[in-house]
Amino acid sequence: MMETVVFNNITIIVSVTVVVLAMVTPFINGFFRKPKSLLASTDYANDQQKATLPPVSIILTPNENAYELEQNLPMFLNQDYPAPFQMIVVTWKGDSETDDVLKRYEGNSHLYTTYIPDSSRYMSRKKLAITLGIKAAKTQWVMLTDITCTPASDQWLQTMASHCSDNIDIVAGYTAYDNATSDYKRFERLHTEMYLIREYLKTTPYRHNGNNLMFRKDMFINGDGYRGNLKYLRGEYDFIVNKYANSSNTTLVLTPQSWMIEQQPSAKTWKNKHLFYLENRKAMERSSRHRTLFNIDQIALHTTMTAIIAALVYSIFTQQWIVAIAAGVAFIITAIARTIIGYKALKMFQEDISPIKVFPFDIAILWHNIGYTIKHATAQKTDFISHKI
Repeated sequence: MMETVVFNNITIIVSVTVVVLAMVTPFINGFFRKPKSLLASTDYANDQQKATLPPVSIILTPNENAYELEQNLPMFLNQDYPAPFQMIVVTWKGDSETDDVLKRYEGNSHLYTTYIPDSSRYMSRKKLAITLGIKAAKTQWVMLTDITCTPASDQWLQTMASHCSDNIDIVAGYTAYDNATSDYKRFERLHTEMYLIREYLKTTPYRHNGNNLMFRKDMFINGDGYRGNLKYLRGEYDFIVNKYANSSNTTLVLTPQSWMIEQQPSAKTWKNKHLFYLENRKAMERSSRHRTLFNIDQIALHTTMTAIIAALVYSIFTQQWIVAIAAGVAFIITAIARTIIGYKALKMFQEDISPIKVFPFDIAILWHNIGYTIKHATAQKTDFISHKI
């Protein structure tokens, strides 16, 4: 008789535990922390803001991207921007196809071209190109972006620049992948952005995951630019934000007309983006703090899923079918709650991803990250740094 009571108590405890976990843990979720107020605004710069917009230099560093340059350069040059702006294209000598494209725009008063010297072989040439572009800028404010991206609208530059003010050194904008990009990649990018956006709004920004960053030239030059992380081949945006941003000198712009749209990445580009970040974060401040919230969210999700599976196995071995029912209810609650929360965030950022995919993608994030960690651990470290530094 006593054994039956103990067994029933265990059954109740297991059943209640999995259901409570399922009800609570969906809200321990990056998608639950949505920046509604910044996304709600669709205002363009007003007349007063237009009158005070600063001159801006837009820096592009194409490297054998002649096709993208030809496709996207007109959208940059045709921005509706009432203040002076210049396009600084820093390219590699010997890239004849890129030169051919630039020659067709030689008469454009906004365009200025410069070249990387051949002698720069043992440092990050991308960072060198950016540094040369910043030094060539005739304006205090510079906009760093990539030729594989295109502005979401002709109001992009003025929407970003309308947030420049005396107490601001960095204006960070959002970047989305185009619709040709796979659903999972678009999902994962927004999932990552949720954590970074929260840090922009709540604490000190950690890094910038996109290609849409405006900042003061003097801040960069007086801070010795990329000094301290020049040996890392990539992380151009990450290191600027990590080195120069603080809780009061940075503002975040999320209104859709300020977005940058990036073309779908190749499989190699997508993999390298993750592997280079795993290497770069060793040199970045606040890395452990940044990962803490993500780890808590993943522990909550996978603890719930593990508890559901364990409860189901327990019910099969003990033939306590009430536990199996509780596990089934817990799974349904988890799947539905996380789908609703994730789908709402995706719709806010105009991502057209089927709600059926949200929960499987949510679970897949951790396992993809583990895969990248294994690939990084087994890679040659010289793949991520300049050999001579």
